[in-house]
Amino acid sequence: MGRRSPARRSVASLGLLLAVATLVGCGSDVTADQWTDRMCSAVLPFVRTATTPPQQAADPGTTADGISDYLGRTVSALDTTMTSLQELGPAPVDDGEAIANQLRGGLDGIRAAFSNARTQVDALRGKPAADIERGLPAALAPVARLGDTTGPLANVTRDPQLGAASRNSANCRDLGSVSRAAQGASAGPDAAPAPPAADTGQAGGN
Repeated sequence: MGRRSPARRSVASLGLLLAVATLVGCGSDVTADQWTDRMCSAVLPFVRTATTPPQQAADPGTTADGISDYLGRTVSALDTTMTSLQELGPAPVDDGEAIANQLRGGLDGIRAAFSNARTQVDALRGKPAADIERGLPAALAPVARLGDTTGPLANVTRDPQLGAASRNSANCRDLGSVSRAAQGASAGPDAAPAPPAADTGQAGGN
């Protein structure tokens, strides 16, 4: 099939960029295991959406439409996750409130990146195909830059109790599986380089 254009490579790499999963917390009357499992459950639908990029289209205009829809769905999924996480309290560990605040800040940054990218992609829609083809990589740059950052999940698994809890959590194992699947699907000669994987505390386990 020939080598993919920069715009198509950008589409192919979108699912990988959010394989760095991010989580937040739960109520004060729960154990570390319960808290960690519940926050993985809350964030899992968002990560599944973010790591399912649009199908590549034959023409740049349709590609831009698909990317815009994908970015919008991801922002909506993150809004739902954030609403759920607002109902959850600090982690039941030392510095649990700081951990939750750092995670919320990371989620806010991810949302801003996707929203900004969608605004820029929407500005390209309806333009000549050549303009869309040239403009898509720059429009997607806010999302692409997420691949150069450490996922906020690292702040969770850095805590010994929460790191151990993530290894015991079925939902966290599912989250790790989604991340690994996105990385594998994005591998290939034209795929963007993989960002450093966040330490989920259980990504290598079964």
